[in-house]
Amino acid sequence: MFIPYLKYCCSIIVILFIANTAYAEVYKWVDNAGQTHYSQLPPTQYEADIIKTRPGPKVEPAQSQQAVDTMIEQQATDAALREENKIKKTQQAEQRETKSKNCEIAKSNLTKYQNKPNGRTRNAAGEYIRIDENDRQQKIKQLKQDIQKYC
Repeated sequence: MFIPYLKYCCSIIVILFIANTAYAEVYKWVDNAGQTHYSQLPPTQYEADIIKTRPGPKVEPAQSQQAVDTMIEQQATDAALREENKIKKTQQAEQRETKSKNCEIAKSNLTKYQNKPNGRTRNAAGEYIRIDENDRQQKIKQLKQDIQKYC
């Protein structure tokens, strides 16, 4: 958790360092191959033009701190959103898997009820009993509704 904040702090330090070096003179020269070079140190073999840079904009410490705080808040918000999206995706995958399992179970049960007109079922006491045709038709109707719901 500390390392991302460290990156932002280091970035700000580098920006401030670059802003401080903007006051330095920059030397520009062209070598024998025709390539243009820039350096803070004058070349020893070539004649160089001195480029004076303008100072960068002044930044108030309060503004810098506010910018850092804003970046930290944004990063925390982004991390929370990523975690929330990850949880949602996991839940959606679990729901799809459960729905798929329920679909397969409903199809299997429908096949059993359609293929075995004199089938048996377990009651609440755990005993096997024969179901009459009306109950069987009700169960088939319910299973077809379940298939439409889950498949």
